[in-house]
Amino acid sequence: MKLAWKELKYFKKKYFFIELMIVLLVFMVLFLSGLANGLGRAVSAGIEDMDATHFLMSDSSENLIPVSRLETGIYEQLKEQTTSRVAPLDIQRMYLCTEKGGNKLDVAYFAIEKGSFLEPDTYEGTSLEDATVEHGIILDDSFAAEGIAVGDTVYDSTTEMEFTVVGFTKDRMYGHVGAAYLTTESYTDLRTSMDSNYKQTYQAFAIQGEDVAGIDLPGTMVVDKKTVIENIPGYKAEQVTINMIVWVLVVISAAIIGVFYYIISLQKERQFGVMRALGMETREIALSVCSQVAMVACIGAAIANLLTFGMAAMLPEAMPFYLKGSSVALVTVVFIIVSLLSSLLSLQRVAKVDPIIAMGGVE
Repeated sequence: MKLAWKELKYFKKKYFFIELMIVLLVFMVLFLSGLANGLGRAVSAGIEDMDATHFLMSDSSENLIPVSRLETGIYEQLKEQTTSRVAPLDIQRMYLCTEKGGNKLDVAYFAIEKGSFLEPDTYEGTSLEDATVEHGIILDDSFAAEGIAVGDTVYDSTTEMEFTVVGFTKDRMYGHVGAAYLTTESYTDLRTSMDSNYKQTYQAFAIQGEDVAGIDLPGTMVVDKKTVIENIPGYKAEQVTINMIVWVLVVISAAIIGVFYYIISLQKERQFGVMRALGMETREIALSVCSQVAMVACIGAAIANLLTFGMAAMLPEAMPFYLKGSSVALVTVVFIIVSLLSSLLSLQRVAKVDPIIAMGGVE
């Protein structure tokens, strides 16, 4: 370790460029990881951040909440079959306008009971439960970027029904669209305005807790949150593609580092020969090489982490970028481990060094 550190300090310029390359490679991988997580949350955050563990929906819904239909009478039956808390949920893609006949903004309505565990926290304004207006609505912060503020009136583009913005919540998206939370009563009024023959139903019931084994209602099924998220249109295909790109880049980046160290090992054959001639064992030289790779990889990864988190703080809110500590840690650790494994090429070269030949002797 000491020998490896001394060499790094002595050949500052050479290792500076190697370090710079590592920083850029790790930064690239972490940036793509942030994009992958951000795109995933742009699809699923509305469900992912719900304080629910399972959902009850119709057994013909194919795990999709918006296509599920349940009779209102199921609500009371469900309460009798579980000790977990339950709450109704409806999701509807529509359009909002800031003025009648104005530009349309994509929105995903989340109809919930006010005061239920599905109600999101607000960073500005008040909750639906504490709102004093008739048709209050809580918007995702992406709508604030459109110039909408607490107290403003927004309109459903189809019915021109008025909603008063009572608060803003953070990072609640569904299908790449900002979520808007309204009460079940307001949603019923909205649907009735669209169709006078509308009969109230629920799409799903969110369940907060693990007591679901005893739920047995005809025509229904209980689905865990992870399964619901994975079945949101576009989520799985998008995540698989981007995550595959991320991990391929991890492997390629580590391979590039391995090649660089192999070339450096070729340049240091004379040095290795001298070390062997002075009595150093192959194991000690190999340990020095591995220590050097580990130090360079760790320092580069640490700098790349700082750059990535710093850049994330400056990105616009509209950009789907989200860093999860667990993902960053996983990518960083895997990168360091794969870098160490790639240094095995160098160790193979070290093991074959003949001190006499390396120092310019004859066979």
